[in-house]
Amino acid sequence: MSVVTPARIGLLIDYLDDDGGYDENILPSLQLVVDDFLARGLLERPVEFVVRAVQGLPNGTFRAVRDAFDELVAEDALVIFGPWVSENGVALRDHVEATAEVACITMGASETMLGEWVFGLPAGSMEEEPIIMATVAALDGARSVGIAFEDSLIGNEYLRTTRVACKEAGLRITAEVPIPQVQAEKGAAMKLLAVERPDAILHVGFGLGIPGMNDALAEIGWLPPRYTTTAFEFAAVSDWWRNQLAGWIGLDQYDERNETAKAFLDQFEAQHGRRPAYFFPVYCYDVARMMLLAIAGARPLTGPGVKDALEKIKMVPAASGAPGTRLRFGRYIRHGWVGSEFLVARRVLPDGSRTVLHATIEGLIEPPVTP
Repeated sequence: MSVVTPARIGLLIDYLDDDGGYDENILPSLQLVVDDFLARGLLERPVEFVVRAVQGLPNGTFRAVRDAFDELVAEDALVIFGPWVSENGVALRDHVEATAEVACITMGASETMLGEWVFGLPAGSMEEEPIIMATVAALDGARSVGIAFEDSLIGNEYLRTTRVACKEAGLRITAEVPIPQVQAEKGAAMKLLAVERPDAILHVGFGLGIPGMNDALAEIGWLPPRYTTTAFEFAAVSDWWRNQLAGWIGLDQYDERNETAKAFLDQFEAQHGRRPAYFFPVYCYDVARMMLLAIAGARPLTGPGVKDALEKIKMVPAASGAPGTRLRFGRYIRHGWVGSEFLVARRVLPDGSRTVLHATIEGLIEPPVTP
């Protein structure tokens, strides 16, 4: 009996935690989808995940990311999940396009990453996140804001779109203050933001500039409402991060009302004995289904065949976002989310204990009534 070569999926992980690792729920979430597709007869061969985990920008180097991509192509990956960080994706795009062998699905937020071979299921969007963030701040009653932007490629791209979003939402910008993209002293920057005492603070950037902001604001006796982008999703990483984001409102892709997400988490809990109810496992479930639908539909089963099959995927119910969010790509469609509520606003309780739903671009969400 002949041996069937597995279909290979590359994982280009370009952001590592302080211990040099990555989220323990990524591979189990992806594998759950593989097992489901095999059980339903949707795949003709087994699937193998090939992982390259490196520290890219902002803490590491772009070269590590580029080398990881080349290694995955050499390993005969049919599609690559990654890179995750916009600064790496923007820099890698031309190399992916020139190689023209394997499609990448990125979670980076910059649209300048997208191309013939680069598809986006962004954990946010630099064009759309500021619109949602400014809208929610206005719904909460803010009329003036100070902006703390991380002084980086990501932060400056966010700043450009945030200016437009604030104008459209009727928010007056009182100050724009740069902060480092890495952990650093925040006191001087917060004092500058506080000069005109705006109604709220908007933070834009990757997120590593947030730690220390709460402490610096507390030291000057000013703690206004604080909003951020999908940098808020760091709140799911650890208790330490939730404490750094205590009291903040930010954008997220986990919505406990989403029935597709509930069904996935039920499956995960039944198999693994834990329920990872936060954005990343749910997001990985969505990415996995898109990659496997493309592999199942590729004719022939090659990198270009998978790219063409990705373009034919339409209206898949998403586990990410609010109920009703869908997934699709197309011949000239590289942004995969369908629906105005693919991002929701959540807030961390003041004690840093947990996050709760706060709003969507469509309006504030009333807290559930406690019986």
